Amino acid sequence: MNYQPLFTDPQLKKWKTLFRVSFVINLLLLAFIIFYKFPGSEEKKPENKSASTEQVSATAEAASGSTQTEASSTAANGDQPAAATPAPAPSQTTNRTYTAGEPIASSVVISDNFYNAFNHSEEIQKMSQALNTAKLADILSAHIARLLIWDVSLRSDARKEDTIDFVFRIIPTDERKQRNDLPDDLEILAVKYYSHKLSKTISIYKYTAKDSSSRYYYSDGTMIEKKITPNPPIKNYIQITSTIGDRAPKHEGIDFKAQVGTPVYSTVNGRVARINWKTKYNGYCIEIEEKGKPFVFKYLHLSEVLVDVGQSVTAGQHIANSGNTGKSTAPHLHYQINIGQKGKVQDPFVFHKTTVTSVPAAELTEFKNKVAELDTLMD
Repeated sequence: MNYQPLFTDPQLKKWKTLFRVSFVINLLLLAFIIFYKFPGSEEKKPENKSASTEQVSATAEAASGSTQTEASSTAANGDQPAAATPAPAPSQTTNRTYTAGEPIASSVVISDNFYNAFNHSEEIQKMSQALNTAKLADILSAHIARLLIWDVSLRSDARKEDTIDFVFRIIPTDERKQRNDLPDDLEILAVKYYSHKLSKTISIYKYTAKDSSSRYYYSDGTMIEKKITPNPPIKNYIQITSTIGDRAPKHEGIDFKAQVGTPVYSTVNGRVARINWKTKYNGYCIEIEEKGKPFVFKYLHLSEVLVDVGQSVTAGQHIANSGNTGKSTAPHLHYQINIGQKGKVQDPFVFHKTTVTSVPAAELTEFKNKVAELDTLMD
């Protein structure tokens, strides 16, 4: 009787091969386990990791306060190493708590552009968490930009290593409800911007003169904003928040922040060419053609129009009330001048006569004391 073997020669070879492969794999696994479980290896690795973590933490803490020091030292002392300058006060505020209403000093250095200087600041990020204000960097940069538009074109004049020192405060909810100047969540109290392009420091301070609203002034007491004279488009405004070409893609007029219902006036003698066109964007609006000249004057985002198409108006005449209509994110008057209806835009501060005002002489000492107080906070 012939018996067939349990495994044929080809089958034996296959199983032998699989056994050898399995044996090699097991040896490799065993070597791997022995290598990583070798006595002392578990103690060394956590120790290195801990040291690395401590080093990163220390570096992060130092970075939040050293940026301004390095830039200031370089600007003030030429080639002197930045490390020779002591760390500034902001580094001490990294882990502190804040009370609504208190003045808070900080600083940033421009590394690529003005707005990123705030968004890239570790100190402001930590402040944002402590103050529970998610977009603190964006709010600060927007408010400070409003103040600097009179002296610097932030899109073209900002340079690497320009420094911005500032003092701000979060406005308490109760105070915000009581104020009549449409305050945002925070307000800027002072700004010092060192411009490498201009080779100078621009210093601006908020001050409330008696019997008037708060305004911003240079250190000598001169108000930073120009005023159109003798017939401005609006008299009782809170702040000029935007000028010609100060934001992308383009801005073709001046924005006057004002309470809804604030009187708006014609700046020239002329005729009402049209009203309330493209209201989705312009809101209620007026266009006036100047008598005997090619200039057209536009008033947008009104709450009420008080004139009709074809009506003649005179300079200084009350023609509307300001509002927050159309594509507007806050109450304001947009005032614009063109050559013809759609022609070249004119800068109202060049087209009209302007004047500047100053802190009343009787209050100059009080103003100087305020400047010294704010300078101390920034220094």
